[in-house]
Amino acid sequence: MSAYKTISCSFKDQNTLVKSLEALGYNPVLYKEKRNLTGYQNDIREQSAEIIVPRNQISSASNDLGFSYNEEEKEYQMICSDYDMHLGLADKVKQSYAVVAIKTALKKNKFAINEEITKDKTVSIKAGKVI
Repeated sequence: MSAYKTISCSFKDQNTLVKSLEALGYNPVLYKEKRNLTGYQNDIREQSAEIIVPRNQISSASNDLGFSYNEEEKEYQMICSDYDMHLGLADKVKQSYAVVAIKTALKKNKFAINEEITKDKTVSIKAGKVI
């Protein structure tokens, strides 16, 4: 059984978080109250979250990926299993969140955006604006 870890990162905006998960091909489930996460053997875990990517969307051996709102810090904390962290899932989510947040800010300020993703999954964003 894979242990869950709470990952420190700054997911402040729910809408940006959901869009970043969707950009990775997931359909996160949003709950009004925290729900327990499910492990890869369909076991109910003690960790809970308001935003959950069900394990079957990640891989057959994965655990649920959760995001729990921390009222004190005013941000979502990612709850990811050791197994899924070793697959690079936490890093993919962090990168996707950053890309969505940057592109949203640039669009809001009327910048033209050109995004490129290299073979090694590096994201390059170029923005320009005629003044």
